[in-house]
Amino acid sequence: MDQGRLFDSQVDSYEAWFLENKYIFQSEVAAIQQLLPSSGKGIEIGVGTGLFASALGIKDGIEPSGKMRKKAIERGINACEGVAEKLPIPAGAYDFALMVTVDCFLSDILQAFKETARILSEEGFFLVAFIDRETTLGRFYEQKKQTSVSYKNASFHSAQEIKQYLALAGFAVVEERQTIFSLDNQLQEVKQGTGEGVFGVVNAQKLPGETNSNNRGEV
Repeated sequence: MDQGRLFDSQVDSYEAWFLENKYIFQSEVAAIQQLLPSSGKGIEIGVGTGLFASALGIKDGIEPSGKMRKKAIERGINACEGVAEKLPIPAGAYDFALMVTVDCFLSDILQAFKETARILSEEGFFLVAFIDRETTLGRFYEQKKQTSVSYKNASFHSAQEIKQYLALAGFAVVEERQTIFSLDNQLQEVKQGTGEGVFGVVNAQKLPGETNSNNRGEV
């Protein structure tokens, strides 16, 4: 996720999009909320400007972009510098972790997922929200990404690919949700499963016995 400089130049446009599409944002937040643990210490990996973390009550975040990290801090998030593939966090420090449309920018998605497993407590939860490439809108995003500043270098994944990476990293999928069935700025239904809505969310639990080695320090 060596995208810090790229995202430094996109803070204003990133914030503006969510302001202009507040009902799409609210629908995405609702999909995550349905799967978010009701208790425990959580962190958002790739916290951006802190929009999702603040809406979901997550207090800690990791973000490589300095300008985005500054915005997150202004929103009250304890946002620290770091990348998903090498988290500056001790083993077993969190009960759950969240990534929101970060997978498509990772340089090594499996390593990032393994790092997430490392920082989670025994049987902790990992929520991955992603743009589902195999949906109708996902295929539209794929076709148009070369003309998009934000997604030009993105590598979108299908729900099946996300679940395969989670399994390889030592997780078992618990539940799935999906939303955003059109790009109309309106509140949209949250459905179980994945495969229709372009915004998919997978909640996976760390399997018992997965290692929490390689302590790398504290946030």
